[in-house]
This record gives sequence, C-alpha cells and structure tokens, in this order.
Amino acid sequence: MTIDLSKLQITMLDGKEIEYNFAKELAQVIFQNTQDIGEHAFSLELYKNPIVELTEENKKIIKDYTDRYFKAFVKVSINKIINNENNKE
Repeated sequence: MTIDLSKLQITMLDGKEIEYNFAKELAQVIFQNTQDIGEHAFSLELYKNPIVELTEENKKIIKDYTDRYFKAFVKVSINKIINNENNKE
C-alpha cells in the first residue's frame, strides 16, 4: 500500500478534518536528526516525492520520528494509517 503524506487527514479540535502536508516537515525532521544512511536516503526521497510505499521499514521510520518530534494530533492520524495497514496484513 502507498500513502500520500502531503495529504494527511488531521482531525482538529472542533472535529473538522483538514488536509495537512506532512511530507516535507517529516523529511526535514528526519534529515536533521538521523545518523542512519537508510533514513537519510528516505528523507531525501520523501522530500521529492510524498507518496510512500508502506513497507515495514518505512512504517517504522515514519512512526519513530512522528512519535519523537510531532504533537499528538499528528500521531493520531499516522497511527490510524499504520494500524489500518497492519490490520490488512
């Protein structure tokens, strides 16, 4: 499965859903904080192309960096995507 991280659906405090461009922000955070060559390559690719194949490795990178560097409202949206994908397997 692929996801477009430039179109992440975020539920706001009032319950309204908005589309959030998460790809560039996540790519920047990974780029600035990783010491891993694979994660570095992932960040460069994500910056150019927000559509990501949800491999186990990519899911781990996305989840790890989201959990460490982003607020709960973003974590909730990412967890929905990753958990839905895990339930399909």
